[in-house]
Amino acid sequence: MGKVRGKILVVDDEEDLRRLLSDGLRLEGYQVAVASSGREALALVEQEPPNLIILDLSMPEMNGIETLKRMRERGVTAKVVILTAYGTAEQVREAVALGVREFIGKPFDLDRLVRIVAEEVQG
Repeated sequence: MGKVRGKILVVDDEEDLRRLLSDGLRLEGYQVAVASSGREALALVEQEPPNLIILDLSMPEMNGIETLKRMRERGVTAKVVILTAYGTAEQVREAVALGVREFIGKPFDLDRLVRIVAEEVQG
């Protein structure tokens, strides 16, 4: 096996989507951790900080914006790509203020997402 290209944390409440993303990114050489909730993601980033977080905007309990705010408060500086089937202009503004530069709508093209991940991890 070759060199790991980076550590990615996938945070989404949909199991099938987590599996699709983690399998696809592992095939591209990334080390991938998955979380099904914001709380689980917060615990994981403290254990092993990722290079990039792929974060679902709409999750029960704690949405993506709240999860990201708490991560930033805890000093997590990883780049973030937001996944969303729908989001408000206010959520987009909040995410940008928290350092998010990439938003990907659901459903998405996995090849496009892999390209964005590569750009974000390298950049």
